[in-house]
Amino acid sequence: MSKETTLNVHLNKDVKERAAKVARGMGLDLNTVVNLFLVEMSNTNQLPFTPTGYSKFPGIWSDNPQEIAHFNQHIGLTDDGSDFGNETAD
Repeated sequence: MSKETTLNVHLNKDVKERAAKVARGMGLDLNTVVNLFLVEMSNTNQLPFTPTGYSKFPGIWSDNPQEIAHFNQHIGLTDDGSDFGNETAD
C-alpha cells in the first residue's frame, strides 16, 4: 500500500512553464518529473545532475576548506571551514 503526501513548491512562473513544456515533450507531467527527481536523489544520495551556471556558490563544491571559509565569510557566517565533513546537526 502506497503512502502519499503533498509537496508544495514555490518557483518562478516562467521556469515552471518552460519545464512543463520540456516535460510534455517527453510525455511527462511535472508531478512525474519531480517524483523521478526525488526517487533518484534518494536512491543515489546525491543530485541526479551536476549543478552548473549558478555562480552564487562558486568553488564550494570542491570541498576545499579555504574556499568554504571564504564563502561562509562572504555570506556572513563565522565558520572557518575547519570542521568540514565533521558537522553535526543541532
